[in-house]
Formats: sequence, structure tokens, C-alpha cells
Amino acid sequence: MNDSGMDAVLRAIFSSIFDQVAIYRIVENDEGEPVDFVLENVNEAYITTNGLTRDAIIGRLYSEIWANEMERGFWNLMIKVARAGCGRSVSRHEPRSNYFEGTCTSIPGIYYQMFAFMPYPGKLVVILKDKSEWYRLTFSLKEKERLLLKYREDLRSLTARLTLAEERTRRSIATVLHDRIGYSMVTMVRALRRLYEMCKEGDLRREVDEVAAEMEKLVKEVRSFTFEISPTLLYDVGLEAALESLGEDFFSKQGVRYDFQSSGKEGKLPEDTKILLFQMVRELFVNIAKHAKASSVVVRIRRGAKKYQVVVEDDGIGFHTPVEKDFRNFSGMGLFSIRERLKSVGGQFSIVSAPDEGTIVSIVAPISVEHAVLTSPKEDDTRMESIIKSRLDHVIDIHGGRRAF
Repeated sequence: MNDSGMDAVLRAIFSSIFDQVAIYRIVENDEGEPVDFVLENVNEAYITTNGLTRDAIIGRLYSEIWANEMERGFWNLMIKVARAGCGRSVSRHEPRSNYFEGTCTSIPGIYYQMFAFMPYPGKLVVILKDKSEWYRLTFSLKEKERLLLKYREDLRSLTARLTLAEERTRRSIATVLHDRIGYSMVTMVRALRRLYEMCKEGDLRREVDEVAAEMEKLVKEVRSFTFEISPTLLYDVGLEAALESLGEDFFSKQGVRYDFQSSGKEGKLPEDTKILLFQMVRELFVNIAKHAKASSVVVRIRRGAKKYQVVVEDDGIGFHTPVEKDFRNFSGMGLFSIRERLKSVGGQFSIVSAPDEGTIVSIVAPISVEHAVLTSPKEDDTRMESIIKSRLDHVIDIHGGRRAF
């Protein structure tokens, strides 16, 4: 390209770009490596923004004008692009244009995007675009995202604490019903039965017998209600006994077959985790009863070295699970809330379902606090997860790629 052609290229650059533009002549050492740059021309935006005059900078070295920027990425970018066009072997593997983003020490608070390229050998064009507003907005957005995540975690923690507080209240009420009211009612039944034996045949004897029978019926209802609000088995025996009893009592009334299985080495769950798991499974049972139209329900417990897994499977009508909002369509706390509460203790929740294919729900919780991390459990601790995966593969094969969370 002749001199007039080169000048035309540079004029086109100056006339079409309104950001800061500077044109440098590359200074090479004896080996032909770029070592500095002589400023040959700048546009008006460059002069105005930096508060300089042409006479003070034209013809001077970059290292003299911007000595404070020598250790920053702007300088490194210019050297890298210049080296790519110097004709040495290393240049064949480096781009002849590139960009860098960063702050400028000479103008505090300004965030620049520098684009450098070689229009022809020996010349380097640098374009500086002020991205300060974009940078501030991006930083502000990231900060808001960080706060949003923090608030979400706080909300999960609050939800879990409210659940535990509710359970403690339930247990307190159940204790009063069992130890005080229940005991008093049993005492009254015994007194009525003694009075019945003392009465002679007649209307009074029959009335006492009827009252005693009603009182015995009421005692049974109070015991049943006491178990519903806070099962004593959960605290006296453990989670598995409570879940087995809950399922048998819950589904036997509806004519649904119920099977309970457990495997793995015995381990002690934290009290709070045990309560949360019981309430989650109870919520799943309610959803099954209201929506699934199932004839059979199976609960499998798998105890691993670090994690505890509960799998609830039914053969009901199933449902689509393509988006998260479906979890909010259930009554009560719902599956979405179950997942949020489980995350508060470092657990995992997954669900696989499809129309007419039933539903499988997997709940995994850490056995101890130090294991409360969201990582995949080891193979020997997750035999039940293979059931989830095989069922998921089956659903994908039949329903064209639908998958669960």
C-alpha cells in the first residue's frame, strides 16, 4: 500500500469513530521486537478526555506519556499486537488485533475497553471506549444478585426454623394431650366402669354404659390425633419406625397398598433433620392421596456412610415436570417448599414423573452437619439413586426427553 492509501485508511478511522483514537509508530529493537510506541496522531476525543494538548504528546513515546500505565494490561496488549505483525516466527501464532478491559490510574473511576490493531506494518491503532457506566451497572447487578442469593438462603433457613418451631409446638401440644388430658380421660373411663358395675339393672346402668363407651371412643380419637400432630414413635424409636407406622395408618384407610423397605448401616440423624424428613414424607403422602390416584405406594430407606436417602414411589397417574412452577401447584407446603426446606440442611431433592407412569421422589439428607454439602454421594451409598436413574431413562425413552429436576 502506498503512502496515499495509508493516509486514506487512517482518515477513514478518524472520521468514523467517535471514541478516543490514537495512532502509534512501532519502535523496534535490534532484534526486530517491539519495545515502545511513538504517538503520531490522536483525535479530538482523545485530547478532550485526557486534558492534554497535541503539542505536549505528539512525537513522544508511550512510555513517557503514560509512565504510570506501563505495568497495566493496556501496555501488554499493545506489545502483543505489535509483536504479531513484526514478521518473526512467534507472530504467526498471535492475533494482529485484540482487546483489553480495565481501569486507568490517570483518570480515577474510568473503566476503559481498549481495542488495538495494525492497519499495516509499523503502525498501531488504539481505540479507547469508555465503559464506565456499563461497568458500574454490571457491578451493581452482580452485587444485587449476591444479595438476592443471600436473601434466598436466609429465607430457606427461616423456613426450616419455622418448620422446626411448628414441630416443637406440635410436640408440646401432643405431650399435654397424652400426659394430662389423655390420662384424665382414662381415669374417667375407669371410674365410669366401676360405677357401671355398682349400678343395678335399669336405665341408669344403660346410660352409664353408653357414656363409658363414648368416653373410650373419645380416648382413641385423642390418641390418634396426638400421633397425627406429633408422632411419639419419631422421638421414642426413630424416623423409620415413624414413617412405617405413618404409611400403614395413612394408606390403609384409603385401600392403598403400602410397602416399607430399609437397608444400610444404622446411623444417627440430627434431630432437626429427622423432623424435616418426617414432615416432607408426610407432605408427599398427602399429595399422593389428593392427586396421584395410586393403588400402591413404596417407601425405601437407604442409609449410607454420609447420607440418608428416602425414596417414595407410587403407581399413580403421574404428571409433567418440565418447569419449576409445577412444584407450586400442590396443596399445603407443596413439593417446591419441600425442596427449599431440604436445601437449608444441605440436602438434595429430585423427582421423576410422567403421565400414566407414576412418580418417584428422592430425598437425600446429610447424616451430620460436616457432610451437609451438595455433592454427589458415593456409589456404595446411593444404590437407590440407580432406581431413580433407570426410571428417568425409561421416562425419557417413552416421552421424548422429558426429565426431572
